Amino acid sequence: MKANDLGSKIRDEFPIFKNNEKSVNGQIKPFVYLDSAVSAQKPKHVIQAMVNHLENDYGSVHRGAYGVSIRSSQMYEDTRHKVAKFIDPKINANQIVFTRGTTEALNILAYGISDVYLNENSRIVIPAIEHHANLIPWQQAALRKDCELAYISMLGKKGNQLTLNLAEAEKLITKNTKIVSLAYVGNVIGQVNPIEEIIAMAKKVGSLVVLDCAQSMSTHEEYLFSLGADAIAFSPHKLYGPSGIGVLAMSEELMEKLPPFTFGGGMISDVTLEESQWISGPAKFEAGTPPITEVCGLGAAIDWVEKKGRKNIQNHTSKLAKMFLENLKNINNIEVFSPESGQETIISFRHKKIHAHDMATILDSENIAMRAGHHCAWPLIRILGVDALIRCSFAAYSDRDDVEIALEAIKNASKKV
Repeated sequence: MKANDLGSKIRDEFPIFKNNEKSVNGQIKPFVYLDSAVSAQKPKHVIQAMVNHLENDYGSVHRGAYGVSIRSSQMYEDTRHKVAKFIDPKINANQIVFTRGTTEALNILAYGISDVYLNENSRIVIPAIEHHANLIPWQQAALRKDCELAYISMLGKKGNQLTLNLAEAEKLITKNTKIVSLAYVGNVIGQVNPIEEIIAMAKKVGSLVVLDCAQSMSTHEEYLFSLGADAIAFSPHKLYGPSGIGVLAMSEELMEKLPPFTFGGGMISDVTLEESQWISGPAKFEAGTPPITEVCGLGAAIDWVEKKGRKNIQNHTSKLAKMFLENLKNINNIEVFSPESGQETIISFRHKKIHAHDMATILDSENIAMRAGHHCAWPLIRILGVDALIRCSFAAYSDRDDVEIALEAIKNASKKV
């Protein structure tokens, strides 16, 4: 029976699904894409906006006095305003930097904050379960400054114990803590971290707070700067937009104090053979030709998400994840790793007799896409005591049919080994 939910209603807006149906023994198998945590598919609205820009308005930004350059520059800055409004009314466009992705944004922050705010007596606090993009840059910052990097652990390794230990966090976030950085939503077990409580702990001791919002921007609409965050980072390709672009939003203090991360054209106010001076504002961090058409795609993606409603998307995807989880637990030899709070849109699991990579290959034979591996979170995988996990992640275009097809394929996987 065909599903009748948000995903089934909007599925036709995403050309990739029709274009990737597969015929097996005369039967058409739909493309079941359950890997949106790695990258979301793109609606026609975003694709067409980028095509229209390339066909009609493409020109390098802030570098030409002719029509296409002027129009591209206007679009680029209009999108900066749109992004600021999307994040939090408390901030303005001059606090938005376009980067190459969340990873570069977090590297800019870790490098700059270590340069300006850290010394050998400082402490950095992050969860032990972070994505490598929000772990390795802080490791390197601690090494550069010979300071302490402290890790918040989870309460345990199963079920509702797969959450951050707030009592431990409070002990670690002390007066010498200069930076606390964490994901809003975890990319492996999908936990929604208690950011309000951790922000409050950090602000009590005067620490900066950085939030990795790569997994949360399409479903959570809280105003993070109003809650006390000093910087956030996210990638539009997880927001139904293009890859090759990221967003870094910073407080005005950080925008002013942090040094440039890359150097070249577009970020200078003056250059002599002896020295160079940097321009102020976002351009200081945007050396070189930026991702122009990708910025156009980001603007279109925000329009699309706002039209659908982030709360609607969250309700829809978490409902599907809960349905998947409840049925998955009834399949023999399946071990699930989820806090099971009902808020998750990501469910990770393993089969006790089939390696995660083999399971992913079996699922692919049924035209089902799920990711298998360590998910750029080796420390978390080691904490859980496994070598790899299969991750199922839902998006606005996911529907009940996807859940039922995936569950049936997982149930029958042992017959194919």
